[in-house]
Parts: sequence; C-alpha cells; structure tokens
Amino acid sequence: FPPPTAVARALFGMARSGELATDLAASARRWAAGLALGGAFGSLVGLVTGAWRPARRSLSPLLHLTRSTPFIVLLPLAILWFGIGEASKICIVAWGAFFPVWLATESAALSVEKEYVWAARTLGAEGPRLWREVHWRLCLPGAVTGARMAVATATFALAAAEMLGAFDGLVYRVFYSYQMFQTERMMAGIVVVGVLGYAADRAFVSAARWLLPWREEEP
Repeated sequence: FPPPTAVARALFGMARSGELATDLAASARRWAAGLALGGAFGSLVGLVTGAWRPARRSLSPLLHLTRSTPFIVLLPLAILWFGIGEASKICIVAWGAFFPVWLATESAALSVEKEYVWAARTLGAEGPRLWREVHWRLCLPGAVTGARMAVATATFALAAAEMLGAFDGLVYRVFYSYQMFQTERMMAGIVVVGVLGYAADRAFVSAARWLLPWREEEP
C-alpha cells in the first residue's frame, strides 16, 4: 500500500502531464452520453409499461429477465455490434443507467390514482396531452429517484467498459497502472473516481431539489 505522499505525487504528476485531464474528458463524455441515453429511454419505457397494461404484460417480463445480466458479460456483444469505438462503451453505460430509471418510473406510473386520470378526461385531456399533463407529471418524482440510482449504476457500467475495451479513461488508467505494478498511480486514479462519483451524486441532488422543490430534502 503506497503512502499518501506517493499517491499525492502521482496525482500531481498525472495532472501536470495532462494525462489526468485527457482521461477525465474521455470518461466524462462516455458517462454523460450513456446516462442521458439510458435515462431518457428508461423514463419513456417505464411510463409506457406502468400506464399501459398490454405493454407491461408483454415487455416488463423480458426486461426483468435481461436486467440481471452483468455489464461485463455484455461487453463482447457490444464490441461485436458497435466496434471498439465509443459507441460500444456508451451503450454499456446506457444499459446500466436504463434499468433503475425504468423500474422507478414504472412503479410511479402504477401508483397514479385513477381519480386524477378521470378528472383530466372530464376536463377534456386525451391522448398525448393526458400522458403529458397527468401521467408524466405524477411520474416525474419517481423518475428522478431512479435517475439518482442510475448515476451510480452508470459509473459501474463505465468501469466495466473501460477495463476491457478502452485505451483511455480514468478506470482504464487504474487498470493499466495495476497491470504495470504502479500502485501509487492506481490509488491516485481510485481516489479521483471516488471523489468524482460523490460530486456527481451531490450535483444531482442539488439539481433535483431545484427541479422538484416541493419534495423533501434528499440525504
């Protein structure tokens, strides 16, 4: 186990050489794109499966079956379909972000009281307007809760993608340093990943508090 001074020197050296900034940019790009893609699809599919019974009966069992598949197992398939470029890594991150948002949104959609739907229809809301004004608004808190969980699962998926299929990125650098027995650089990378993961969670909580001010404060 390297002393903290050695880890600090390694971190300073990585920052001074520009290596840390390059890896940070690569990981942030994959993480943000995958989280946005998986979150968008997760909220949309969760809204449909939660509010529409035929979709829930046909699609939900398949999704429950596939969500237990580990991220790392899907990496060879993603590379086979999308190549070794950024697309395969973004898809793995999106896969990890999709399921928490889908589950939370579907649960919120199932809890929508029928009285709200009946009242909206009485006032003339039908079709897309009914979904937008009633279902989506009432499902938004659930989708936000799922998105917070997706922040963490997207990070786990990013780690799997970069460990086996990348040539840059923070987790790739940790794994490469481990293979080269550069423990101080490895620990420096782990510290950076941990700090950034915590910062991402705090930033999301702040954004959710601004988006949904009527909710109780998140821990």
